[in-house]
Amino acid sequence: MRSILKQTSWLFFFQTITRIIGFFYVIYLARILGVFDFGLLTAALAYFSIISSIADFGFNRFLIREVARDRLQAPQLICNVAVFRLTLTSVLFAVFSIFLYALDQDKMRISLILLATLAILPQSIAFTFDAIFVAIQKLQFSAGALFISSLTTALAGLILIENGFGVWGAVNALILGQFIYAATLTYLLYRQQGIFLSAVKSRVIKEAILGSLPYGLLSVLGLLYFRIDSVLLSYIKGNFETGIYGVAYKFLEAVIFIPGAFSLALFPILAKLHDDRTDEMRKLYFKSIKLMGVVGIMLFLVYFLILPSLIRLFLPNYLQSIEAIRILSFSIPFIFIAAPGVQVLLSSEKYLKLVVLLSLFTVAFNIILNLIFIPQFGFRAAAWITVASDILSFAIFYLLIVKKIFK
Repeated sequence: MRSILKQTSWLFFFQTITRIIGFFYVIYLARILGVFDFGLLTAALAYFSIISSIADFGFNRFLIREVARDRLQAPQLICNVAVFRLTLTSVLFAVFSIFLYALDQDKMRISLILLATLAILPQSIAFTFDAIFVAIQKLQFSAGALFISSLTTALAGLILIENGFGVWGAVNALILGQFIYAATLTYLLYRQQGIFLSAVKSRVIKEAILGSLPYGLLSVLGLLYFRIDSVLLSYIKGNFETGIYGVAYKFLEAVIFIPGAFSLALFPILAKLHDDRTDEMRKLYFKSIKLMGVVGIMLFLVYFLILPSLIRLFLPNYLQSIEAIRILSFSIPFIFIAAPGVQVLLSSEKYLKLVVLLSLFTVAFNIILNLIFIPQFGFRAAAWITVASDILSFAIFYLLIVKKIFK
């Protein structure tokens, strides 16, 4: 646990600064862009996240797991995975462009979405290199690169928007931030490990695809789970309600980095323990749940009691989002205590198929309820359905862990 907390502390330090920057950047964007344009930006970023998850294809989890077990595999894996990811990302972008132009009548929304998804190209390289630092438990480099990327995005966004580029400036800033992210990680990898060079082999790519597939499916399902409500709101209720909900959800995302940072530090250790040290893994899991539960409850109280006052002070045009914030705050403890369990299940191949099936169920639950209730209740329905989905997800995976792994 001490090693995990040490690694988590690096991520927590850098990501706390990053989230503070992001917090004020979101307030700035919401104030300057207005509800309608912020709704457009929210939809574009939702698509960016979904396509990014598809392009990731689970390769990061696969790389972390394999390199954590045997560092000698790193040169061969990183070159082959990087080449395949760039190819996959390019093909996805072309197919998605055709799909979007055929189905969406809002040309401005189409252009913003496609521009935002261009940022996935440098991001795919950045994520590949980032996986190596996570696997070798050098999370300070991973977190530092993310901080530099976020700072670049915020500064570029401020400059572009102040010079009259509006929502287009915000999206272009996202692209620049991802390029800086990739460049920073490339430099850090070169300084720490050297440049990994290896021949591109179809056999290695095939093994990586098969090993990554379950993680890829789970990643896509996870992003659909977290983003589909914003997409559906955009099409069913329009950009105004999407903007209201987008502000509330951005603040929820501002704290998800805490269980995310803890999970990144936890995953390589669980991958080593899973096969023959179940007792140690059980102790680590329950300690992790207690820690995440305490932090989650504290943040729930902050979001429910304090954040609405900040909205009234800084974002008077978004007072409707206070209701959504208070509803979404109930999700925070369940997101936090669910995080360690997800890492336990993903650290071995044994339960991946079952996890995929259960994830399909929770995503279907989320989508069906959103389709039923968003037309009548708008962003309020999206918020309550998010809470219900998070509770259901934690309960299902907790029972799976207790019954199957720690019987």
